[in-house]
Amino acid sequence: MEAELRELSDGLKWGKLVIVTGLRRYGKTSLILTYLNEEKLDNIFLDCRLLPPGMISMGSFLELLEAELTRKSWARRILSRVEGISISEIGIRFKERDLNSLVSVLHALEGKILVIDEAQELRRSRHRFDSIIAYAYDHLDLKIILSGSQVGLLYRFLRVDDPEAPLYGRPFKEVRMRKLSDEEAMDFLRKGFEQAGMKVSDDILEEARRFDGIIGWLTYFGFSMISNRESVEIIERRVSKLAISELEHALRIYGLAEARYREALKVIATLERARWTQIKRGIEARIGKIPSNTLSSILSNLVDSGFLEKTEEGYKIADPVLRSGILRYW
Repeated sequence: MEAELRELSDGLKWGKLVIVTGLRRYGKTSLILTYLNEEKLDNIFLDCRLLPPGMISMGSFLELLEAELTRKSWARRILSRVEGISISEIGIRFKERDLNSLVSVLHALEGKILVIDEAQELRRSRHRFDSIIAYAYDHLDLKIILSGSQVGLLYRFLRVDDPEAPLYGRPFKEVRMRKLSDEEAMDFLRKGFEQAGMKVSDDILEEARRFDGIIGWLTYFGFSMISNRESVEIIERRVSKLAISELEHALRIYGLAEARYREALKVIATLERARWTQIKRGIEARIGKIPSNTLSSILSNLVDSGFLEKTEEGYKIADPVLRSGILRYW
């Protein structure tokens, strides 16, 4: 990912905002952390997956920020004179968990890098976090990295193309993560096994092609082979269950409509690639009539969430491991 690393570096060198996008396990977080560690840059890294389910309050966001600030040794020094901040042996705490406290800390972080990982989760808040990001962009000497695996939802949250949105017109750099080519994937695994002092046959490496160049799954595969000497089939079953678990967690937000989302995914997984009319017929054969606008909304949400890809041939499951899990466990 040398090219992507250069794009990230250049984006922050010449600008203030970089957006790193890519489907799950494409290596977004690893890319960002590699850059920060290699450049030895002071940063605040907020993983929005750690926020509670449901609506996100300012209090829960600031609790996440408190925990990250507490982990940074340099934070105590720069926050020691910030009004409304309590610093003790236990950690860094806000006396009031409100917008004013957040703005005060952002001012104190000037010259640092703020990373908001899986930033699309902030759409689940009544607070306009995109306005806060725009304020920091306009008024502070603060570099910002946003990342998201649910690319459509991330851009829906940021609304960078909406003239009425706070971030509209602000220049930014997008770094798009990708799958590895077959050659890159094999080279990645060979080097990893060599570093671990483990010899692996070409036949086993060939089996890893089922992970479709997704670097997160390749890493999981390599680690499992090294630590437990497991077969490829056992590893694939485990990662399929993990992918299904993540999908089921994501679908809970749709409540009573979850069954329709499941059926749409089942139809598409079975057909491998499915056109809109095929999906509609498949769902109605299983659970009865579905309004056309409802189906269109379901497919749009699944694409925005990164579970589906829309191609010229129709819709397909974006991750082959997830498709395998749907066919095997649903």
